[in-house]
Amino acid sequence: MFGLIIFIVALILIGVGLAMGLVALALAAALVSLGIVSSSVLAGLLAGRPQTGIRVFLLQCGALAGIPAGALSAWLLQNISAHLDESWLIPLYGGIGGALAGILIALLLDFILRRLHSWATQQLDKDRSTRLSSDKPISL
Repeated sequence: MFGLIIFIVALILIGVGLAMGLVALALAAALVSLGIVSSSVLAGLLAGRPQTGIRVFLLQCGALAGIPAGALSAWLLQNISAHLDESWLIPLYGGIGGALAGILIALLLDFILRRLHSWATQQLDKDRSTRLSSDKPISL
């Protein structure tokens, strides 16, 4: 009986893993088809720094994710609030606001990643210098 439960749990976990893999594959296909990945790689190659490509990727993904999020938020606000009149401009304004918010979030994420990278580099340099000084033979 216990083996059957483990088998069922394993099948469920395998199914969840396959579903997550398919979602990731669809997301990657969408990013490639929209040109986000290729333009980010091109920006990194032209600048000669991978950080530039990552920054461009974050900005483009932030703007791309912010547009529908802002439009949906504005639509929900319009439906909830009775003070706003019905207009097709509401989702447009929400999309613009969402894109700006997405870009802001991408810039904040980039800032955090830069700080984390510099901190990790300093910690690794400290560790290397400690390890190198301890590798020296002790002279008597």
